[in-house]
Amino acid sequence: MSSSRGLLAAVTLAGAAVLGFGRAVPRAEAAARGPWVAAWYSPPFPETAIWGCNQVRTFSHQTVRQVVRLEAGGERLRIRLTNELGLGPLKFGEVRVALASPNGVTEPGTDRIVTFGGKRGATIPRGKALVSDPVSLPVRRFEDLAISVYYPGGAAPAGHLHELEISPPGDHTAEPVWPQAGRSQAPALASGVEVASAAPRKVLVAFGDSITEGFCSTPGTHRDYPEELADLLARHPGSDRSWVVINSGISGNRLLREGAGPKALDRFERDALDVPGVKAVLLLEGINDIGWAFDSAGDSPPLSARDIIAAYKTLIRQAHAKGLKIFLGTLTPYEGATYSRPQGEKVREEVNAWIRRGHGFDGVVDFDAALRDPASPRHFRGADQCGDDLHPNDAGYHAMAELAFKRLFESAAGRAPAG
Repeated sequence: MSSSRGLLAAVTLAGAAVLGFGRAVPRAEAAARGPWVAAWYSPPFPETAIWGCNQVRTFSHQTVRQVVRLEAGGERLRIRLTNELGLGPLKFGEVRVALASPNGVTEPGTDRIVTFGGKRGATIPRGKALVSDPVSLPVRRFEDLAISVYYPGGAAPAGHLHELEISPPGDHTAEPVWPQAGRSQAPALASGVEVASAAPRKVLVAFGDSITEGFCSTPGTHRDYPEELADLLARHPGSDRSWVVINSGISGNRLLREGAGPKALDRFERDALDVPGVKAVLLLEGINDIGWAFDSAGDSPPLSARDIIAAYKTLIRQAHAKGLKIFLGTLTPYEGATYSRPQGEKVREEVNAWIRRGHGFDGVVDFDAALRDPASPRHFRGADQCGDDLHPNDAGYHAMAELAFKRLFESAAGRAPAG
């Protein structure tokens, strides 16, 4: 699973409220090409087995379409494709983008061919990412973008699992509607969309596990807390709308051990610090480490609060070395969850006490205080969880977003932050 008043106000008043982006391309090269900033990001993920019904892991002579919500607008965009965690080279053919409805039907007049070094299609070497040539397509914040990829042969992408539309055999990238397509949970080749705009943009990366990714929120409604936070920023009078919120959560992720994706200590640079435009990070992670360390079915030895805190300190140093702000969220209640144990609860409380003291980093978002049951503080409040004593429901994610907005942005509302 997964994650002082005016936190981001503190960033802006300190003159560091500017978020930047930089990923597959070196920063100097990216700067030379234009002010690229993240509009959507999905952390790369290794190849996985099929876990249940209606899942697909391989494609053959098929076109795949994923629809993503853009968190920033611009005059141009480019697509980031990932084979960073793949087991071999990955070949793809035609790629197109178009504005779309959430169901994947593309809007007339918005279809664009995407090229890579001037060519249609390419092969991505194992362990690499590939960023497209710029595409001239004006987009607005919160618009849906369809990314259609044709695989001319057999392919087994290593990508984050999303609900994808999968066509019958053939290249259907240019077709607005696929009447005979199916929908499945499958690995997506695209892991990022970046936009270029004359307007300044600053990125806050929400980094964590399933509580950041939004497990148990209503599918297709953008109810995870980072997207809810972005909505609050857009709607609140006087908010600094130059901030972009990017979700870099992986369900099941851990700080200290491999599991669902690379451990946080290994992926933090790529999935947070190198996100184009990043200026601040909100970190909420560690409950999976605690839960599995004290569960008899777990794969790691017991740990202490000191182990979790040492990992936080490493990530804090890395963020500060890049000139970025980093804020920590307290670990939410989990008593009653499948892997809840008294020894683990003791560690969680010690970790939260350290976070609340707020030494060495840039501020605290007390998610635990926002979501715990006042009558039983080790338990999740019933109205805000999805029934597993671990994950928020839509109401819980909204409460997290409201708290993050209050702590990070509210005191800066009504005036332009410095930076």
